[in-house]
Amino acid sequence: MYRANGKGITIEDITDKCGVKKSKAQRSLKYFHSKGVLFTANNLIREGIHLLQNKNPQEYFAACMKAEMVESLKKRKSVPVQPSGINLPKGSTYPLFHTIEHQKAHTFLEALVALAHAPTYIHKILLMFHLNPEFYNELKQKEEPINRAKPYEENIGGRHVTYRLSPNGTVEVYIATTNIPFRIERDEDISALFAFLGQVRDRLLYHISDIRERHVPNLLNWILKQCDLNKDVEIDDIAQLTFPDIQLISADRVFRLYVKIIKDIAYCRGEESLTLNQLLPEALDNIRHPHKSIEKKIDYVLKLLKGESALGKQGLSHDD
Repeated sequence: MYRANGKGITIEDITDKCGVKKSKAQRSLKYFHSKGVLFTANNLIREGIHLLQNKNPQEYFAACMKAEMVESLKKRKSVPVQPSGINLPKGSTYPLFHTIEHQKAHTFLEALVALAHAPTYIHKILLMFHLNPEFYNELKQKEEPINRAKPYEENIGGRHVTYRLSPNGTVEVYIATTNIPFRIERDEDISALFAFLGQVRDRLLYHISDIRERHVPNLLNWILKQCDLNKDVEIDDIAQLTFPDIQLISADRVFRLYVKIIKDIAYCRGEESLTLNQLLPEALDNIRHPHKSIEKKIDYVLKLLKGESALGKQGLSHDD
């Protein structure tokens, strides 16, 4: 709801849309609030974040969107978020990120604070799809010794792309973009990424002589197997020497924090490795909106409340 109109859920929303009594709507909101599923302006104020005002009726927001909301509100109000307290330029898309362009992070804490507000990029992209195995036999490339895959390499837009066609027709496309990652914050960023992938697909079409595009599937049907997400903040020379390298592993996710040198400039890079195995559009959507599944659960609970209310009304009518 917040993404649609910038507002939270109120008692009136539930009574109007779900047809439940005010008392029941109030109990439901208070229950989810007590469980930490929802939060209010007061919760932010207690944390020292004065970006939301209390309203009547009280507005509740999904806790899974808290970080996103705070960042959005900071952008609207041009709130300085860097420890130095420098005033941020009005109308800046990424206020903290643009500020750091003029002032490097000196300490580990400054870099961590800045990373939270830097734009998200994607690199080390591994894609997969399937072709007729006959194409494998027609290629003249030398087989790799272990898996017998036939590799083919291209340089596209300053990025190195490796295609590997296996005997069973599986095609893996690896795009090494660690020094030139793709930003994926906005819709236009995704459009730019798909434009690049269109070039990647065109090179393969030419390589396997599928000029009429009958065999290589559309990009929408490619699978994103793995990728790395990163945020970069420029650091000074002293920080470059003193910052630690950190790696955390949990389930299928790996998080790293390290110093990255790009074109003789030092950055503190926060990086997360993901194993996805999802269709490309779905995977990118989940990366950009990781809280959608929780929002769907909240919508499901609201539907249950509405259904329970409808059954209650039917019972009353039957008794009458």
